[in-house]
Amino acid sequence: MNRLIDKALAPLRRRISQMLVRALVTSVNEGVKRQTLQVKMRADESADDIERFQNYGTSSNPPLGSEAILAALGGNLGQLVAIAVENKQYRPKGEMGDVFLYHMEGHRVQLTKDGVINITANKVNLTASESVTIVSPETTIISPKTKIEGELHVTENIKTDANIVATGSVTATGAISSSAVVSGSDLTAGGISYLGHKHLYDTDQLTQGPQ
Repeated sequence: MNRLIDKALAPLRRRISQMLVRALVTSVNEGVKRQTLQVKMRADESADDIERFQNYGTSSNPPLGSEAILAALGGNLGQLVAIAVENKQYRPKGEMGDVFLYHMEGHRVQLTKDGVINITANKVNLTASESVTIVSPETTIISPKTKIEGELHVTENIKTDANIVATGSVTATGAISSSAVVSGSDLTAGGISYLGHKHLYDTDQLTQGPQ
């Protein structure tokens, strides 16, 4: 009787044991709406066109050799789908509660404790079709060289611990004051050149320019 029961349950056991399968990714197809994988399973079995389901809002192209967990829908190996893919070789390690968005080359975004976000990369490009707004009580930029292409509009005072060097002219609608010597090839005030302006002698003759 037990033998008959075991024989009758054997197909069910087989289906249950095949519902979840470990595999290695051997190829990735990004040319379709839903990414598909080619995988290698146990006993050198392989499977093609395995749909990979990813959470909305995130997408990745896993490196070859990544590990995958496949689910056999209805216990049928002919209906495999990938429900998880990971590559432990490149996974960054953090503290409890940390969240990472990372690349195999090492650049990453880390959400860590105390509200801190760390971005590590060789180059960061930020593109906005309308505007970028940064709201912060204090902003620090540490860089030996900073370049701004386009007009710079500052609504408060500009303070510097070093010199201001301009290759073009400096125009001010208000007063320019200095507690030190103001130097340059020439200074113009009210449309009058400092080096080029002259005065009249009592004899109605012009003085020479400033020496």
